[in-house]
Amino acid sequence: MPRYLFFLRKALIRLIVGRTKFYHLEAIEREELSLLDSVKSKNEVERCVLDGATDIYEHLTTLFLLIIEKKAKTIVELGTRNGESTIALVEGAKKTNGKVFSFDLDPCLEAKKRIKSLNLDSYWSFKQSNSLDVDWKSEIDHLFIDSSHKYSETLAELKKFEPYVRNGGVITLHDIVTCPEVMNAMDKYFEKRSDIMIYRFFNNHGLAVIVKNSK
Repeated sequence: MPRYLFFLRKALIRLIVGRTKFYHLEAIEREELSLLDSVKSKNEVERCVLDGATDIYEHLTTLFLLIIEKKAKTIVELGTRNGESTIALVEGAKKTNGKVFSFDLDPCLEAKKRIKSLNLDSYWSFKQSNSLDVDWKSEIDHLFIDSSHKYSETLAELKKFEPYVRNGGVITLHDIVTCPEVMNAMDKYFEKRSDIMIYRFFNNHGLAVIVKNSK
């Protein structure tokens, strides 16, 4: 995240929650991060979590776990940026002998560099493209959405890719708290569905985990 956006986000959060609550949350975050100094990482996902330098770091272990526990082979990532979520997904794919297919409007050079440095190239496919222009017809085990954060585009991505998510598969969406349009699009898309369970995590910008029931 660019530095100016980081401070802008802080200012907006302070405006929304109020000065007292903001500083209380800041104190809790500083205390939690200080405790991490004594923890030693055992894998690359944990190293990214302990680094804490991204707005998704608290959810990386969850993404990694979902890939492994669901034995996901085909993982689709919409929105790559610097590759923090990509690392968690690809590390999971390595465990299941699967593959992550990532799509982003930008070239994501930093993500490519990081994946290459970890020797994970064979478990990852990247295409610079608008996700809505992608010709996708294959079954998906895990769909991760962290792209434009706009209501119409998030809704369109769900309409395009969700039907390919297998029964028993998982859909995850980041930024459901800080970007209400993402939450609204998700709620609209699934409002009449009885075959799914939605789990909402409100920390670290928010993460929704949606599980499609097996028939």
